[in-house]
Amino acid sequence: MKRIKLLLFSLFVLTSAVFSEKLEIKSNHPYEDTEITVAVAANFKNPMEEIRTSFLKQNPKYKITIILGASGQLTSQIRSGAPVDLFLSADMDFPEALYKEGFSKNQPKVYAIGKLILMSQMGKNKSNSIQELLVNENTKYIAIANPKTAPYGRAAIESLQYFGIYEKVKDKLVFGESITQVNQFISTGSADFGFTSLSTALSKENTNQFWLNVDPLSYTPIHQGVIIIEKNKNRSKEEINLSHQFFEYLFSKEVHRILSVYGYTAPPL
Repeated sequence: MKRIKLLLFSLFVLTSAVFSEKLEIKSNHPYEDTEITVAVAANFKNPMEEIRTSFLKQNPKYKITIILGASGQLTSQIRSGAPVDLFLSADMDFPEALYKEGFSKNQPKVYAIGKLILMSQMGKNKSNSIQELLVNENTKYIAIANPKTAPYGRAAIESLQYFGIYEKVKDKLVFGESITQVNQFISTGSADFGFTSLSTALSKENTNQFWLNVDPLSYTPIHQGVIIIEKNKNRSKEEINLSHQFFEYLFSKEVHRILSVYGYTAPPL
């Protein structure tokens, strides 16, 4: 099995580089003095940008900093003391583990249900099945997220096993540490195909020529969970209130509308 080795960097240690991506929207409101940090699974980058923008339009005095990365990596950072207020995972397992370890007083809640797709930078025949495309001798590399840290990577492995082709293609697999890195492999042509999220295909910046939905019966439903983190940081009353306010906003009608635009299924209101 081939592995593309990528540099991983600490999220909060300045002497090492940062593996995750920070997204910031700042307000010029003179009373902006309350800030929270939200750790977000990389597959949820695009809808999160819109969700935060929408929330801050209604609440311009606040600031929300977003940290992106693979769910497992973000979980490790939280365990190590990263000052995170909310965690939006790409599954329920990681936030459930943090809850059981005492990082939150409330159990995690499903905020979105994700969908897996197969994507390529090159034009392909959509009449061919996923099995035919991946087993083909011309397919040399198939990118997936690290299944140990990224739920979409686990879903990809499940699908390959479901289709009965895992043993035939396992030597073609190359691994990114998050959906973001898998998308880079696809867009640069470093991988012939990659398993990624439907939201990638529906994003405005997507320029890849080909994608196919993966049969949802082939993998465990991707229930993405959010949890409020109550360790690692001394919080003011305002920060606590903002954390809960943003948590509740994730289940609003406006957020459900945004989710549908990016191919996610929203949980019932």
